[in-house]
Parts: sequence; structure tokens; C-alpha cells
Amino acid sequence: MALGVSLIGACAATPPSAPADPKGNAQAFAARRLDGALSDLPAPAGGWSREEWFRAALLLNPQLAEARASALAVAAGERTAAERPNPNLNLFGEYVTAAAGGAGWLYGLSVDFLLPRRGERARAMAAAALETQAAESDVAEKIWQVRSEVQQALLDVAYAHDETALLKHLVADRAALAASSRALAAAGEIAKVESLTQELELAHERQRLAQAQALGADAEARLAAAVGVSVAALDGVPVRWEGWADIGSLTPKLSSEWRNDALIGRPKLVRALREYDLAENALQSEVAKRWPQLHVTPGYAWDKSGARQDASDDTLHDTLHDNELGLSVDLPIFNRHEGPIGEALARREAAGEHLQAVQAEFFEEIERAERAWPQARAAWQEVSGAMTLAERQHASEEHSFKAGVIDRPTLLIADLAAREAELASLEAAYNAELAFGALENAYRRPLDGTEHKLAMRPSVSGHS
Repeated sequence: MALGVSLIGACAATPPSAPADPKGNAQAFAARRLDGALSDLPAPAGGWSREEWFRAALLLNPQLAEARASALAVAAGERTAAERPNPNLNLFGEYVTAAAGGAGWLYGLSVDFLLPRRGERARAMAAAALETQAAESDVAEKIWQVRSEVQQALLDVAYAHDETALLKHLVADRAALAASSRALAAAGEIAKVESLTQELELAHERQRLAQAQALGADAEARLAAAVGVSVAALDGVPVRWEGWADIGSLTPKLSSEWRNDALIGRPKLVRALREYDLAENALQSEVAKRWPQLHVTPGYAWDKSGARQDASDDTLHDTLHDNELGLSVDLPIFNRHEGPIGEALARREAAGEHLQAVQAEFFEEIERAERAWPQARAAWQEVSGAMTLAERQHASEEHSFKAGVIDRPTLLIADLAAREAELASLEAAYNAELAFGALENAYRRPLDGTEHKLAMRPSVSGHS
């Protein structure tokens, strides 16, 4: 009776259904807003720092939520690996005819118990734990990827904003210079081709302005996607990065300790290590299969239909009892499992080569970043020096204009030169920030700001 109740209970217990709702999901995503995204974050209308944008992304980013859910799904396999195999129950009926003429039905049952090979359950549990660690490393890698996407989008928004402001002044100066050229050409003081040249330069500057504005809009869309909201959620929220172009304040010290930590501790390498360990575990499992897999099957049968005794005796109705014990085992006659063992060996070899390839990739990335950052910073310093000279020249030209020494077109040309120098310095600062970000990515370590206070380790249950 208890066995029957247990079987019925195992079959009846089913998880509740949770149908997918794409329409509802789309509406919920579109309705997301940054207000109240995290209880300990200030109101976004006041402007967020890079860290606060990142913290919002840790909670709202859908791809990060997917990575956490995948890690939880993998971790659920640890419980499965720890379970012992259930026995199989076999019910049977057999019609028996005795030599003395008696006949009847023989009823019985048998239970098949699997005797696991030595260490098999421990290997299964170890493999499940390794799978969980590999999945957690994927979450850690995704966290850093989200951080990089937020940083890049904020940088692009800030650069596009400052570049747009400079280009608007440049377009205004170009428009004034073109108007002056048209007036001079109409008066016959200059050739019309000179006026046409100024018109072409004005069209070119307007095109640069439109491109900068388009890049800024695209960067805002990428920022919204990295955080995990629609672009509409950024309405009324200032997106800025104060002091992003102050490259002189970035003074990371290239550390051999950080390099070594990155070479042996980056999430991608951790996954490669766990994959190698899994390959080794799988090889040991295949080697263990050289030993036979045993099945023990005890059974019991009975008969109450009345088996007849010898005809000379009185007819008796007795109960027949039959106890059985079966043992089954694989016979290594045609092979000794060499094929699967060879496959497992090859997979372990491939996992080892993959591990070395990942580390070689890290060496290249770190060395390139360590070389690129000083060069980008030096280039910014050089361009900044040229901008300082251009500003001095512009100030001198303004003084000369006020003194009546030069005319307005000459002053406008000096203004254009100063704006171009500012734009060149801004571009150099942007390239330096890119190189600095590449250095952070190579080390997988924040090198500026307060983000080091955030836990950059994987969190599968929520945000870090």
C-alpha cells in the first residue's frame, strides 16, 4: 500500500505551468523607468555617476539576468548528481503447467538494483560542481561585459555632447566667414571661387555636426540597452561624465601583480580550467567503465491457484512460493571500452590546448593595452600643448582685432583654428580614454573611480 502511494505521489507532483507572454514582456520592458531602480541610488534626474549607472545595469540588464538564470539552471544539476538511482520494479505473471497435470498462474515481482561503480557518484557530483563553477565564471564575465558597455556608451555620449558643442561654434564661424566671402565676392573684391570654397567648407562642417549628433543619439540608445531600459526611460535624465577629458588625472601604475592576476584569474580562464577539469573527470569515468556494471535483481513469486500433487494422493490446494536472485553484468568480449576512453583522452588534450590558447590571448591583450595606454596619453599631451598655443594665438588675434589691426574675416579664421585645435584635443582625449578602458578590460579591474567597492564577483541570485 505504501509503495503504491509513493508511486502515485511521484507521478502526481508536477510544477505549476508558467506560459511565456511576449506581449506582456514587451509592455513591461517599455514601461521600465530609472526612478526607483535601486533603493539606495539617488534620483536619476540629478545625474548619475558611472558607478550608479553600472549599479542600475546590474539589476536591470536582461542579458545579465539571463546569465544568472542559466547559472542557476546548471547549479540545479548538483542535486541530480547527488541522487542515488532508484530501483526498477518488475511485476510479472506466468502460467505454469506441472508434469503431474496441475496448472495455474504464477504471480511475482522483482526489483532491479543498480550497483554503481566505485567512485561513480563522487565523480558525478564533482562534475556537477565544476559545471556550476564554469557557469558562475560566465556570470562574472557577463558582469564585466555589461560594465564595459555602460562605460563605452557613457564615454561616447559625453564625447558626442562636447564635440557637438564645439562643432556648433565652428559651424557658426564658418557661416559668418561664408557670408563675409559672399559679400566680398559680390563687391568684386575676391573671386567667386573663394566664396564657393567657403560654402563647401561650411557644408563639410555641417556634415560633421550631423554625424556627431547621430553618434550621440546612437550612444544614448546603447546606454539604455546596457542598463536594461528603453530609450524613453532616459527622457529627463541627464547623461554626463564630468571631467572625462581630463586624461592627466588618470595615472594607473602598470602592475606585474595585476598582470599575473589577470593571466590566471580572469573569468574566461576560469571557465577554461573548469572545462579541463571536466574533461579529466570524464576520462576517469570512462576508465572506470572497464569494470563491469552490476545489477542485482531479487524476486519473489507465488501461486494460489492449486497446483496438483501426484494423482494417487488426495487433491490439495497449496500455495507455491518461489524466491529468486538474479545478477547481470556486461561481458567485455568484443571491446574493453577503448573507443570511449580514446575519445575522452582526445577531449582532455583539446581542453588543455584551449587553456593555453586562452592564456596566450590574454598575454596579447594585456601587452597591447600596456603599450597603447602610454602612447595615447603622450599623444593627448602633445595635442593639448598645441591647443594651448592655438588659444594663445587666438587671444592675440582678438586683441589685434579690438585694436583695429586686423579685420573680422581674419579673426574668424583664428577662431576656426582655435576650434579645430580644441576638437583635436577632444579626439585625443577620447582615444586616450579608449586606451585606458582597454587597459581596464585587459586587467579585468577598475583602475579609476570608486567602482572597486562593487563586488565584481558573480551573483546568480541578484545584482552584485
